[in-house]
Amino acid sequence: MTLQAAAVGADPLHWLEELDSPRARAFVAAQNARTLAALGDPRGSPLFGRLLETETTDTDGDPLRKLPQVTELGGLFYDFWSDGQHPRGVWRRTTLESFLSDAPRWEVVLDLEVLGKQEEQNFVWRGYDALLEDGQDSWTVTRAMVCLSRGGADAFVAREFDLVRKRFIPEDEGGFVVPEGKTVLSYRSRDILLVSSDFGPGSLTSAGYPRVVKAWQRGTPLSDATVVYEGEACDHVVYGYVARRWRREPLQVIQRATSFHASEWFLLSHDWCQLPIPADADVTFFGSWLLLQLRSDFGGFPPGALVASPLDAAMAAKAEWEVLWKPARDEAAGTPRFSTLQKLVCTCNYIVLQILDGVRSKLLTLRFDEGRGAWRSRSCGSLDGRSASVSVRAVAASRDAVWFGDAAYTQPPKLIYVPDIGTWSGETAAGAQLVRELPPLFEASVDVRQLEATSADGTSVPFQCLRPHSVVDPPTLIYAYGGFGIPVLPSYKATIGAAWLERGGQYVEAHLRGGGEFGPAWEAAGRGALGRLRAYEDLEAIADHLIAKQLATPGRLGLFGRSNGGLLVANQVVREMASKGPQRFAAMVGEVPLTDMLHYHRLLAGASWLEEYGDPDDGDLRPLLRQISAYHLAQDLLREEKAQRMPEVLFTTSTRDDRVHPCHARKMVELLQGAPAGQNVFLFEGDEGGHGGAAIFERAFIRTLEYEFLWARLAQG
Repeated sequence: MTLQAAAVGADPLHWLEELDSPRARAFVAAQNARTLAALGDPRGSPLFGRLLETETTDTDGDPLRKLPQVTELGGLFYDFWSDGQHPRGVWRRTTLESFLSDAPRWEVVLDLEVLGKQEEQNFVWRGYDALLEDGQDSWTVTRAMVCLSRGGADAFVAREFDLVRKRFIPEDEGGFVVPEGKTVLSYRSRDILLVSSDFGPGSLTSAGYPRVVKAWQRGTPLSDATVVYEGEACDHVVYGYVARRWRREPLQVIQRATSFHASEWFLLSHDWCQLPIPADADVTFFGSWLLLQLRSDFGGFPPGALVASPLDAAMAAKAEWEVLWKPARDEAAGTPRFSTLQKLVCTCNYIVLQILDGVRSKLLTLRFDEGRGAWRSRSCGSLDGRSASVSVRAVAASRDAVWFGDAAYTQPPKLIYVPDIGTWSGETAAGAQLVRELPPLFEASVDVRQLEATSADGTSVPFQCLRPHSVVDPPTLIYAYGGFGIPVLPSYKATIGAAWLERGGQYVEAHLRGGGEFGPAWEAAGRGALGRLRAYEDLEAIADHLIAKQLATPGRLGLFGRSNGGLLVANQVVREMASKGPQRFAAMVGEVPLTDMLHYHRLLAGASWLEEYGDPDDGDLRPLLRQISAYHLAQDLLREEKAQRMPEVLFTTSTRDDRVHPCHARKMVELLQGAPAGQNVFLFEGDEGGHGGAAIFERAFIRTLEYEFLWARLAQG
């Protein structure tokens, strides 16, 4: 490229936005070869075998995530499971009695490895929608729409599956088959499917998601399906689904997401009825109730509160709202941090609230007392007394049984069966049974501490520090995200344990503004270009705190971020390049990153994040977005010859990522490699994985490459 071209606004690297052009593919092949030659093939590292095991165990903030996640369908309990023997996974089932035993007897329903070989496709599981029909004690389930992605992309093909005969139902036998797309579907009845998908030109939003909902009658072409609802091209996504409630009439629901954080909700009565609720509220249907988790003030209720009204009253525009839970402020923090409702789970008669309080989980149950006409609440503690990240899932819609899981950074997750959540009080529950406990997958003696740093504007920013015992000046890795209201939570870190802690490394998780750890205000403070700059200052404050307290040294301090966290990494690379002060980060990894914030909205799903980042086409916002557009900031530094240094950085992405375009990583790497010390910049682009949906082998390959890169640079310091 020429710096003159960059100066006048043209993008000389625009050709890297061509996903599969011969020139772009040659660039990717050359970059991959260069990276593997310099860093080594991950398959030759002893760590690769370890991560093949741990990639099936990391909990990512949900202790139940890597334990068998059984779901009741027609009296049997189904689970999708992947491990070293089944890297692409198997859909399997068993009985409850068998699952609760020490040696469950599984029946394989669908093997993706076998299916992929038969059809010569690298399928990745994307879940299913089951046909739920009334039964005696539970739903009767004989069919499901199975969703399969090619190579881990967000788009998938959906095919009807016969759960009795364990086979796909061909189209010539009346089976539903929905072509590849970013689809949402739901059975309205046995012979009618609600489908939101790519129906051809004009049927998608500018973000590439569906805007048209159709009702598709079995035995007819999809092109003849009846339009049920149609949104606008400027919407984020529009989809319909059927909310089934045990022993109640199902609800036909339309959600029109006008932006990433705002939606209009419609229910079908005699006609479509729009619910009179705040656009940014999260909606749950529970029995005869409508539940709202608020993101802003509403009717005198604070942001973050959970409120309820009888659904019939809400549909008649006569809602009778009452608060079921509201957040408590952390008065000791000195900054506006609150407890936050992370998740709610509905059983037959109970609502279970999963609450974050100081980045620690606690549980609360709610039940409506018909006799008193009031809601009653009860606090639930950890069933084994550990201070841990906890999670609950309902066993079945017709029961009050739940699966309870807990884990901590160095404590493997447990799965406990609670037959009746109504008996759960404090740290005991009648009949609670330990079902599974994962064995430790790494050996590391560490202290886990929550510390705080002071950001540039005086805000206290918490972070978790996992420091090894008896190690002086350990190589330190910070993980950060800070966006979209997604919290970074304590969880069992099997991969980090094997790749970092076990080798004597120190690991830090940052709770930046923009994340979901401390309520809506904390999230909103990191939104937009100015909010992102605050989050970057939060990160730098944590790094400076570690260095000032002699918990880390600059030559041994690294940074890891993915997706929005990859944008953070790219910006930190530029900030290091521009800084005349002491170095903070010696090495960084940015996975599936954004880098070009002036054109992100025109690339794949980018338009769906306009509310989170801001609109580059807005004349007032464009200059602000340029301040976080790492690609353009790097152009400026190189054109003006003001770059002070080049940190070592590895960007990884996937050709199959249909959410964040791989050109973000491609263009950033090509630009930086043309700079002085550009030999320190590396790219690896896999041909599978999407935005994180790869099979175990591919995940272990990328993780090994990333952590070996970081360890080689930081451990030597």
